[in-house]
Amino acid sequence: MSRTHPSPLSPSRLFPSRTLTFILAAVLTAIGAVVVTPSSGAAAASRSVSSIIPRESSGWQYSYSNTAPASDWRTVKQPWPTGTAPLGRGSRAAATTELPVSSGRQPLSAFFRKSFTLTSDLPEWSWLNTWADDGIVVWVNGVEIGRKNAPNGTITPSSYSTVAPSSTAARRDPVTFKVPRSLFKVGENTIAVQVLSSWRKTPDISFDGHLVREDDSSAADAPTASKPDAPEANGSGEGSADGSVAGWGAPDWRDEFSYVDSSGRPAVDPAKWNVRDRDDLGLLFDAAVVEREQVSVDDAGVLHVRADWLDKPVERPSGQRGPSQLWHKTGYLDQRGLEAGDVSREQRYGRWEIRAKTPTGPNTLGALAAFWLRNDNSGEIDIMEAWGQGSQMSAEYKNYVQDTAATTIHTKTDGSGSKRLWRHAEQGATAVPWDGFHTYAFELTPTYAATFVDGVQVMRVTPASYPELWNASYFNSPLHMRINLHVGPSATYWGLPDPARKSETQNLDYQVDYVRTWAYTGK
Repeated sequence: MSRTHPSPLSPSRLFPSRTLTFILAAVLTAIGAVVVTPSSGAAAASRSVSSIIPRESSGWQYSYSNTAPASDWRTVKQPWPTGTAPLGRGSRAAATTELPVSSGRQPLSAFFRKSFTLTSDLPEWSWLNTWADDGIVVWVNGVEIGRKNAPNGTITPSSYSTVAPSSTAARRDPVTFKVPRSLFKVGENTIAVQVLSSWRKTPDISFDGHLVREDDSSAADAPTASKPDAPEANGSGEGSADGSVAGWGAPDWRDEFSYVDSSGRPAVDPAKWNVRDRDDLGLLFDAAVVEREQVSVDDAGVLHVRADWLDKPVERPSGQRGPSQLWHKTGYLDQRGLEAGDVSREQRYGRWEIRAKTPTGPNTLGALAAFWLRNDNSGEIDIMEAWGQGSQMSAEYKNYVQDTAATTIHTKTDGSGSKRLWRHAEQGATAVPWDGFHTYAFELTPTYAATFVDGVQVMRVTPASYPELWNASYFNSPLHMRINLHVGPSATYWGLPDPARKSETQNLDYQVDYVRTWAYTGK
């Protein structure tokens, strides 16, 4: 996406490889109702998402001591001190509440608990999104809801973690624990957490917790919606009954965003995409916080990735790269597997196609809507990245980004590699990306690579003309897809939204009609 950004899976700060770190955090962080906005003409499929225990909450009880906790610590309030999360100690903990330094041998586990009250309106769905370095066990009202990197059987204060992941590996391997509705009760409820170490001399420890609920508030009499009209076949996969493309045939994988969840509501298919959150991406380098709530599917079967202004900014920790204040929340989804059995749609060669409408017209300063590919090497292919615009942009900058999208290829995304960019308007694209739905496709084979916009070829290279794309050091592993809406990250790159000029950056809505892929068979 740029020559300076890190892999989105890199943590926002790196802890020592043997750090004991657990951050239990929400898949969604809105405190209060969130209404899912459908596309024009679509029914209002809505839901209410709220925090039961917000991130950075006060009132967490904690124990970090060589004295074992009472046997009833998971269900009964203890005479422990309380503090505000994050809680921890060590040079990299960035803790609001400092845990005590233990005398003698360092404890193997840290213990945390917090009570909360529920009314008769119990959550319809609830979950915890966690990652752990080294191990974690979680209970709700004394019943275990999940563990990771922990031994089988009874967990004691002397239990060791079974795995010693680095902080980077832990962040790349999160796990979601669903909380059964049956575990909640009217009145006081308690969440209890034990974090296990794989060794006693772990230098740092930190903890935060966020418990989320989701409830259905859809209107029963919502009108019938329809997909946006597609043009007749024009060399892309649009218009034909099965999406066939000359030379490729019908797609072998597709997402028309027609999935419905167990309650019958439109949703992102979890067998096809991972919807990301701040808690598994950390803070990216741009000016927005990634939140799962910003990704939704409307009744017309259109995916929405939204970026909205926050009422108050998220302050970036000192020492992190990027704007100091993050004024937006945004969405991000990809196909990188988190654990065995998670989605992993990868191919080294093939064809990838998206039909989308980007929020990149007037009053979208700072927006960058993207459809892109990554691999396990350092290679990145941005099939489509479309920039926003604002009236106060410099003439040079405005000319560079206005009314066009681009295909960009990076050999390395840390800024040390090479980059090549093809702006679609300069290569023959016939329409601006924001005036409606347009189709963007990319073909990669052993003999050529090409980009198509609405069926018009706008970029074509071969191993002879652009050998970097076939260099095994960068592009020797399968590619997986990502869809996201960046905001920012700087005034000099693609624009930094200014809270004093909010009219320059409207709330942004990146809409996707479908995504399709074709496997390369060597024919």
